[in-house]
Amino acid sequence: MIMDMKSLLARGFSIAALIFTFSLNAQRLVQPGVQIVDRFKPNIPSLVIKGNPLTLPFGYFDAGIEYRTQSSGWLLYSHGFLRGSNSVESANYNFNLYVETQNYARIEFGRRWYWQNPGTWNANRETYFGLTMNAGFTNYNFSDGFYYDDLGEVVLLTPLQDASRIDMILAAERGRTRNWAGPNALFYGETAWKLGYNFGSRIPVLLYAIRLNYKTN
Repeated sequence: MIMDMKSLLARGFSIAALIFTFSLNAQRLVQPGVQIVDRFKPNIPSLVIKGNPLTLPFGYFDAGIEYRTQSSGWLLYSHGFLRGSNSVESANYNFNLYVETQNYARIEFGRRWYWQNPGTWNANRETYFGLTMNAGFTNYNFSDGFYYDDLGEVVLLTPLQDASRIDMILAAERGRTRNWAGPNALFYGETAWKLGYNFGSRIPVLLYAIRLNYKTN
């Protein structure tokens, strides 16, 4: 009787082990591992056209190109602001000046480094870090005589004067690419935070960028 009980227990453990082994294999078959999506090859440079058409209705122009591989890239970008009836005035209060930007044009040159992180949806997500230099000019109006009324509005005591300055912005950016059109699509997006300093206006710069990209080859 004792031998029969030991035999039954041994058979039970064997059956349980087989079921556990089969379940692990079935799980591997049903749930594939992380897919490696290589939009860019390690040693094959690609040209990417970049831009943000969403800013055009507000008078801002942002477009450029990037020449990159899987791990790094060189960026050449242009920025412009053309004042229009639907443009938003930018005002800042720096060194007791009220400033309204009229228009500007800038060229940006930078270097990026990319690395991949496994994503939640079984696809790799790219993260990047970049260093950029942005140079150009800004036309603006300013006044050094103003005060705030009871509603917080600016009241000018002296008329606005025309002025121009040369801008140079050094910045670091931290962002990631986005597979908005699918992991294998030539269209993809990117979002990033950029922190820098404008030596022309002598104020820090903090920007959040959204860009659309098209890989041409």
